Amino acid sequence: MDPLGRPGAGAGPAVGAYGSVNAGVEAATATALVSAVPHGLVFSLFMACKMAGSQLYLLIGERAPASATLRVVFFVSLLCFIVPLLVDDYALTLASFCAFEFGLGLYWPAMAVMRAELVPNHLRATMTSVFRVPLNLLVMACLACAGNVSEPSFFMMCAGMMATCLFFVRHRTPTRRGGMGPGVGQDR
Repeated sequence: MDPLGRPGAGAGPAVGAYGSVNAGVEAATATALVSAVPHGLVFSLFMACKMAGSQLYLLIGERAPASATLRVVFFVSLLCFIVPLLVDDYALTLASFCAFEFGLGLYWPAMAVMRAELVPNHLRATMTSVFRVPLNLLVMACLACAGNVSEPSFFMMCAGMMATCLFFVRHRTPTRRGGMGPGVGQDR
């Protein structure tokens, strides 16, 4: 039953898992760059990378299951947030953030496919709105901490959010029938 008492709505824990994934990705996206950089140029570069990622999804979306795409995106995103912890080089850090943004270009259409598989159409807008509450709370908490924690701690937090997203996608793979399917490397 859905919140309105209609039968057959949603996939239970899978909807919660994907709502958590959405909150983690958006919170990490909103809080990743805190230091002083040429924001206009960096923003333009990020948007170009995101557009390139979405164009790649147009090419591979029919052949690669959305869950597999999301697993790759979250794994690469995790690595992207580890790079600034290992190197103190602006160019490498910028390149890792560009790779993260490229992954976001893949993330948005893949997540839309997953949402369409998990949430019935009549509930989609409501569920998206409901998951905006924890998302905004998480972003506010991250931004509140931004001035009080070191950059390495902040990047570890973002890497942790990506690891959590990877865990949810790996262990909560929806099937077209609404149940829970196998983990990594065992897509339908």
